[in-house]
Amino acid sequence: MRPLAELLGKIRRKGWRGTLRVLCQRFIYRCQELLTVERSLEAPLSKRLKAYRWEHVRIDEETLPKLEKHFAHYLPAARKLLAKEGVRGDAFADENGDAIGMVWMTNRDYYEPLYRRWIRLPPGHMYQFAGEVAEPYRNTGVPLRYLRALCEQGHHELGCHVVRSLMDTRNLPALAMHMHMGFRETGEATHVYTLFGFLHFTHICAYREPRFSSLRKPDRNRISPQRSE
Repeated sequence: MRPLAELLGKIRRKGWRGTLRVLCQRFIYRCQELLTVERSLEAPLSKRLKAYRWEHVRIDEETLPKLEKHFAHYLPAARKLLAKEGVRGDAFADENGDAIGMVWMTNRDYYEPLYRRWIRLPPGHMYQFAGEVAEPYRNTGVPLRYLRALCEQGHHELGCHVVRSLMDTRNLPALAMHMHMGFRETGEATHVYTLFGFLHFTHICAYREPRFSSLRKPDRNRISPQRSE
């Protein structure tokens, strides 16, 4: 009875037309558009970070239990990522030792199973993916700490100078956040088509004019490099 109750609840919230659209996208036809965005790891951060006592930890077999409180559903995927060569994960933990956010990165070509395509990285580039923030800690600056970690580890430890990511065009909050953190569109779009839930087709195309530059907000608190007199 629970699945039926959930279906009736969705029908009440979305209406018949909205429910049919969701069912069609899930079981008949779905199209996702993803944009490749990138940012220089050498560029300064866009704003100052507030002081929080969050511990920066490397995700490994020993620290996996830190994900259990907020990201228990992600543990099977995290174990698979740890088994992949060249992939590393980083997290921030609160005062109780529970991870409140995480991000994964690699400096090698990476097959993205979520979008069913290879991410081919030019020399000096790294790929950022699977970023998550626990709901109670959203809008607290955790993504900026990810960016700082990417800058420090990607640039100094891995020798990379550019970070790339794939963004779903329907996820406007995430797109706006990345634009505000200094990411730019590369002019590459990926279209993922799904038929009947199991047939998948991917098409990659190029475009010229930036499409989401309007999401970038002017930053009055930008930290500029110090000039020597």
